[in-house]
Amino acid sequence: MVKRIVIVCAVLCAAFSSGCAGPITHWMVNLRNSQGDAALVRPTLPEAEKEYRLALALDPKNAHARAGLAKVLYLRAKLDFTQSMLDEAADEIAQSLKYAPDDATALALSNDIGQAKIRREIVISNYPLYGSINAALAPTFKSISESSKAIQKEVKAFSSDFDTTHLTRAIVGSYDLEDEVHRMSQRLITYRGYVTSGQVKSATSTQSTAPSLLPVP
Repeated sequence: MVKRIVIVCAVLCAAFSSGCAGPITHWMVNLRNSQGDAALVRPTLPEAEKEYRLALALDPKNAHARAGLAKVLYLRAKLDFTQSMLDEAADEIAQSLKYAPDDATALALSNDIGQAKIRREIVISNYPLYGSINAALAPTFKSISESSKAIQKEVKAFSSDFDTTHLTRAIVGSYDLEDEVHRMSQRLITYRGYVTSGQVKSATSTQSTAPSLLPVP
């Protein structure tokens, strides 16, 4: 294995010294892009981002890598609603279109990012403290997930010792979970109403009351 690595390194060094750096760089960029594309399909966003950034380190003007990186950042922004990532994705796709202005995939992504930025501005305008509500909802989502796992654990335990007590606990837990999910649904409905209609626009009044506007589970 070591000998193989040494041979590959020697070949690469010889290629670079003989003026073949261009083709090898092109090959490496294509390889990184290919690996980034594969990671994006899975999707494994951190790996895809790493591969596209490595491709751009070799070829900063590579439109494919910039479009790929823009998509990664856009998807991460959608998952986390991170403004900075959405803006960075917009910058990356703009750079990509400079080098490949007619690329259909890049144009479609540019439109998606543009629409997301417009929707973001509408949300911020209607309900500036949406982020505080997102944070307030997070513990309930975690609680629902943990309750679901506890129910599954009881059912699995019954399969091992056939004690119906486990099923009884699972049933009680499922009723509690149903109530918890219902309360969360009501909170989300209220949240959507504030975001879309802008019922609370005053930054001063919203800041003091936003966390208590939604039903507490």
